[in-house]
Amino acid sequence: MNYGKSIAAVVAALLSAAVAAMTGDAVISAVEWVNVAIAGTGAAAVFAAPNVPGARFTKSVLAVLSAVLMLLTSVITDGITSTEWMQLALAALGALGVYAAPYARVQSAAVLRQG
Repeated sequence: MNYGKSIAAVVAALLSAAVAAMTGDAVISAVEWVNVAIAGTGAAAVFAAPNVPGARFTKSVLAVLSAVLMLLTSVITDGITSTEWMQLALAALGALGVYAAPYARVQSAAVLRQG
């Protein structure tokens, strides 16, 4: 499966948006929106990152960096709310999911030409 890592990142981003919409106050806060945007951008980065031999952990590192950005956003602002804690937990689980998903091994063009 070539898209397992991307699917894990997208699911985490969608769940982060769902948590923001269904928990906390009636209005989604600016920080919660920023966290959703970071999660979505992280999912796009995981999808766009190539499967490069020798760079096996690129997608996992991108997912972890997205989770860290969400943490920094929440900490730097007015403190971490319960909704933001849930978003952070989902980001961490998403990063673990990206790491755990099978790595799509890409053969080089030379190997493909040899048949």
